[in-house]
Amino acid sequence: MTDVCVILVNFKNEKKTADCIRSLEKGTVKPTRVYVIDNASTEASQKYFESLTFSIDVRWIWNKENPGAAAGWNIAIRSIQAEHMRCYVWLLNNDTVVAPRALEKILEKAEATNAGITGSLVKKANGDFSGGVAIVHPKFATVRRPQSPEEQRFDYVEGSSFMISPECLQKMGPLSEDYFLYFEESDYCYKAKRNGFTLAWATDCVVYHDIGSSTGSEIAKGKVPFFIDCLMIRNRIHFALKNGFPTFSVLIGLAISLALRIKRCQFKRAFVIPKIILSETSFKRFIEENGGNYEIQK
Repeated sequence: MTDVCVILVNFKNEKKTADCIRSLEKGTVKPTRVYVIDNASTEASQKYFESLTFSIDVRWIWNKENPGAAAGWNIAIRSIQAEHMRCYVWLLNNDTVVAPRALEKILEKAEATNAGITGSLVKKANGDFSGGVAIVHPKFATVRRPQSPEEQRFDYVEGSSFMISPECLQKMGPLSEDYFLYFEESDYCYKAKRNGFTLAWATDCVVYHDIGSSTGSEIAKGKVPFFIDCLMIRNRIHFALKNGFPTFSVLIGLAISLALRIKRCQFKRAFVIPKIILSETSFKRFIEENGGNYEIQK
């Protein structure tokens, strides 16, 4: 039996986290263990989680701060490594619900392909196709999702369902924490490919994702919340420059993004975005002003 540890990061969304665990309980293959990292944990959230009972092994980790998604995942990853567990690690968004055969099918794909990272077929909560993987423009680093499961060329696996093989985890270690939220999975996939690992997409592993339920990231263009909009653009540019995309093209793309926000009279965004791109101290302050806790990477 192959061991699989699932990691969920909760941030003020306890009911959806519990629903995700309930769906894992119903699987044809059960995870060896589920870690729940409760970011910005409160007495109320802890009491809620501790009142629940599950038929699978669930470990709670109370995190007083909110250091972001990757930092939360990494707490559990380091715990797994400290216990010398050789297992697949399945990162799931806490606002997902998995189909009964999801773990069975993603594990089959991961083992059959020997992929370093494997994704799922992600559907919206209403059942419409969403993706699960993404394609990155080779010059501008803009991102789009495939139109259907038949479109098999992709550049990274989305973090809503992201399974890492034991070999990949051993060689690569934890995820980069210098994004806070968004693009950390893209960065990990690009690094994995540079280190000789392949990516796979298990299109028969279905995961339902209530996309943007916590952040509003899927609201129509021009209406994405201030914090999320600034963060996504900053992280796209950070990811692109870190991973060797053409600087001139990336800067043109940034200029277009800023021009669009000026056209929409979103002047504050047009001012803040360059500031948090150019200064890590400004980025740290930006995260802290919006309820997070970002440690400057050394």
